[in-house]
Amino acid sequence: MRLEFNPFYCESLTMSSKDHEDIENFSVVHADTGKGLLNYLKTYAAADEMHGAMRTYLVRMTKTNECVGYFSLKAGLVSLQEAEFDGAILFDTLPGVELANFAVNRNYVQKYQARGIGSVLFTNFIIPLIKSASEYIGVCLVYLFALPQPGLLKNYERYGFRRLTSDAEEKLHRRLKPTYDQSCIFMYRLLSPQNK
Repeated sequence: MRLEFNPFYCESLTMSSKDHEDIENFSVVHADTGKGLLNYLKTYAAADEMHGAMRTYLVRMTKTNECVGYFSLKAGLVSLQEAEFDGAILFDTLPGVELANFAVNRNYVQKYQARGIGSVLFTNFIIPLIKSASEYIGVCLVYLFALPQPGLLKNYERYGFRRLTSDAEEKLHRRLKPTYDQSCIFMYRLLSPQNK
């Protein structure tokens, strides 16, 4: 699937020679905290793509085919409103899409002094893909596990993400947090029916 928003386009990984080249040359903006994003793209993205575990998209400039960034999406659910009843823990679930990986290519940012490109990618590629999926399956929200960095959390808040109350967040983290996201914080953004 190809999605376009001038001057960019995105496609899911095909592992073409261009994909291999872009993955090999990809560099994250924050090398210290973005190691996991870089490692995922270079080591696991192709296998997850092949097995259908996660869909990874490369975003490129239309005119030059330069890689701007990448993101990965996968189906999931969120469990909320935990309560104990007769010794069992009960909770509600909401269907969602996890934004599992999201990074801008440092090479692109440095070359074009492209500040704010993450917002462009989120608004014009990630949200439209999720809304497209919601036309065929139930999707109430998009969620992620963000690194606990104040600047990053503020960026996601600008994209419309929220945190749960500390009590609800603690309960959700006990049930849902993947082992590779142990230090991360759950954030979510509702997809309102009128915006689908």
